[in-house]
Amino acid sequence: MTMTKILGPLLTDNIDDTKYVRLIAPFRFVSDVLYREGLANDVTMPAGFVMDFESVPLIRGTSKRAGAAHDYLCRSDSDPVVSKAVAAQVYLEIMAYRDGLLEDGLLGKLDRWWRRRLKYAVVRVAPGYFHKHKVSATYEELAGLI
Repeated sequence: MTMTKILGPLLTDNIDDTKYVRLIAPFRFVSDVLYREGLANDVTMPAGFVMDFESVPLIRGTSKRAGAAHDYLCRSDSDPVVSKAVAAQVYLEIMAYRDGLLEDGLLGKLDRWWRRRLKYAVVRVAPGYFHKHKVSATYEELAGLI
């Protein structure tokens, strides 16, 4: 059995004055959800990958790492290629993993729990851009400029 892990830092660079960032080094994570689905569960996102972390602006305070993993898995040629439901489950899984590393009281845990659940519900039902772009998509493609 595997265990959910984030392997290394998430290093990004802002793209001008936009909401988008670019990975400046590969980002790697291991997912129990992917393992249970029978998929490759050790995922490396390539340097140069462009994303916006989390597109749910009203709910702050969860994990940029989870947003990065979700953005990657929503691309049409991610490795592995997953369904929208699986991408959302991995998003929830990594938020829970990161929140579990934080030390604070019961109120902090409850606050993060409802934020995770609400964000998960949004990515599950929102139409978004699932499988509309490739991993190599540029900022201009994601922003609809070309």
